[in-house]
Amino acid sequence: MAEEQTAVVQDDQQGAGVQAMLMLGRGLWRLRYLIILVAAITTAVVALWTLRQPKIFAASTTIEFDPTPPRPLGDRIEEVSSGLESYWTTREYYSTQFQVLQSQRISEAVVRQLGLQHDADFMGVPKEQRQGFRSVPVLRAAGVLRGRMRVESVKDSRIALIAVEDTSPRRAQLLANTIAAIYIRQNLDQRMSTTVSALEWLGQQLDTLRRQLDTSERALYSYRQQNNLLSTSFEQSRDHIGTKITALSNAVTEVQTRRIAVNARVLELRRAARSIEANGDVMAALAPELLSSPALSTLRGQLEGLDREKAGLAPRYGAGAQQMQLIQGRIDEVKLAIRREVRNVLESAEAELRTLRRNEGDLRSAVASAQREGLELSLREIEYGQLVRERENNSKIYGIVLERSKQTDLSRLMRVNNVRVLDEALLPGAPVRPNITTNIGVGSLAGLVLGIVLAYIVLQADRTMRNETDVRDELSATSLGVLPKITNRLGTRYAASYGKNEAEEPIKNMDLVVHSHPNSAAAEACRVIRTNLLFMAPDKPFELIMVTSCDPRDGKTLVASSLAISLAQSGKKVLLVDTDLRRPRVHKAFGVKSIVGITNVLVNEATIEEATLDTDVPNLELMLCGPIPPNPSELLHSKRFEDLLAQLREKYDRVVFDTPPVGAVTDALVIGPQVDGAILVTRVRKTVRAKARHVLTQLQALGTRMAGVVLNDVDLQKDGREYYSYAGTYEYKSRREPT
Repeated sequence: MAEEQTAVVQDDQQGAGVQAMLMLGRGLWRLRYLIILVAAITTAVVALWTLRQPKIFAASTTIEFDPTPPRPLGDRIEEVSSGLESYWTTREYYSTQFQVLQSQRISEAVVRQLGLQHDADFMGVPKEQRQGFRSVPVLRAAGVLRGRMRVESVKDSRIALIAVEDTSPRRAQLLANTIAAIYIRQNLDQRMSTTVSALEWLGQQLDTLRRQLDTSERALYSYRQQNNLLSTSFEQSRDHIGTKITALSNAVTEVQTRRIAVNARVLELRRAARSIEANGDVMAALAPELLSSPALSTLRGQLEGLDREKAGLAPRYGAGAQQMQLIQGRIDEVKLAIRREVRNVLESAEAELRTLRRNEGDLRSAVASAQREGLELSLREIEYGQLVRERENNSKIYGIVLERSKQTDLSRLMRVNNVRVLDEALLPGAPVRPNITTNIGVGSLAGLVLGIVLAYIVLQADRTMRNETDVRDELSATSLGVLPKITNRLGTRYAASYGKNEAEEPIKNMDLVVHSHPNSAAAEACRVIRTNLLFMAPDKPFELIMVTSCDPRDGKTLVASSLAISLAQSGKKVLLVDTDLRRPRVHKAFGVKSIVGITNVLVNEATIEEATLDTDVPNLELMLCGPIPPNPSELLHSKRFEDLLAQLREKYDRVVFDTPPVGAVTDALVIGPQVDGAILVTRVRKTVRAKARHVLTQLQALGTRMAGVVLNDVDLQKDGREYYSYAGTYEYKSRREPT
């Protein structure tokens, strides 16, 4: 579905583009005589200008650039001024040389050598003024020469053309050859000057580099002497420090392992000592850390023997017996000895732990010192390397400059040029300008384009409605017809008839022209509009018809009144309703007062019969506006208005509504969807096409059925070719402009 919609949109866009091109083509065809006139004038001017131009001859000298000139000293000896190593460098070189060829310096040299500042013919002095001609400044003559010469490169080659144009063929030949000769001579002088300058600069650099090399060598010797690098190399010192760091690191690891073990023993002994001191439990002395003590082993044996002896005497003696007290005293002495021994073992272990910690700290300090010594060695090695590289670089640069200085001195003795003349300029046989055929052809084409552009500007400058073609093409709407421009000179008689020649009095009310002058061109135009409107929907005719416009003063009231009169003349019962509830004008057109009207009916203050008026036109009645309400849009959008439309549909054959302009208010947009058809009135050379298109889009977007467009105020006398179907003209002049 989406693809189908996209295809439809694309087709619409293509159709709109084709339509726009067709419209443009028709507009240009309408202005074809303007295009032809502009093209002819332009061609004539170009031809006359071409024939009056002097004949110009051109001569060209061919020169060749050789990036690899002969090298008598071998390929290794390069010139200072050469440097065509890459593609981009080569392009830059050629571009520079082309600019040099056209420079002021070359031109002045040519002028001085040939004395062109004294040549009146070269300076373009007219023949009648040459008798009193004096020399001009060299700078001015050089400017004239630069304006007549050009340098062109031959594609994919090292060849350039020096072309010179002049009114004299021999002078053109001489100028081209002289420019080439002076450029080649100055190019060689420049190369030699560059070589000499380079040789002087190289000599100065050699002295500087020699001093720098001597300074770097002395600095290297002093550094080796200060850091004792004459007997021991950096590699040997680095290996010695590495071995030292490894041995110290192993010792630190060994002491750290012992410290961890002793620290564990100290913790165990401290727990045993705290247990013995806290509750007298000497059995804590049996901890694994204390079993290795011989003294504790002996005391433990004594304690066990006393405990067995006490246990053997306990059955025979009581707890208070002297024997039991003696044994208990001995047991207490043994326990006291055990506690003292435990404290001795703990103190010994703690002393060992402190010793190991001091040793570990000393070893770590030694490792850090060795590492700092290694870093200092690395720093000295870096500084030494910098001094060595500086000495080597100075030595290398000195050698390069020395070699280049000798090569430049040799190349100075040779005079080798990389530019030479390939072909000298020949004497031109025919002028290169002016080319009469080409100029006239280009002038004709330019004139045609200019004429088309001018015609297009004329078309674009006028954005208003001009004819029925604009209705069909620009608005994509149906044209119901046109109303002619009504002009008249008051107080004079005139003939404005259709079908027969009869004299009529001037019209006093142009809104009733169809009734007062039924044989006029305006009346016939209204009958054409009526016929087109009736035949648009013969099976379902338009009963309720709305007439509106884009802007005020477009003539909508004139069209509505004329259409209503024309419909009434066909025998239909017609009602003309003034629904312009803001600026009503139908009552003025028919010369009646707007006392009771549609606004009274909508607010239930009057019936349809009370609000309608008879007119002098048979079968035509009026329903005027009535009192102007403060809320026109709300009244027209009410249920009462819908009921009124239904009643009018039953009572009348045709009902014509004169509505306000869409561009001013929205009342017509409210009425449009409620009627059978809408007529949009546009005024020639006043209504803007884009605005009319926008109004049609607004009406159709809200569901209004468009019957068509009426083009008002058409000048049949001026645009007779466009509207040849209307016979005669209608002249009328009114103090009131159409609304």
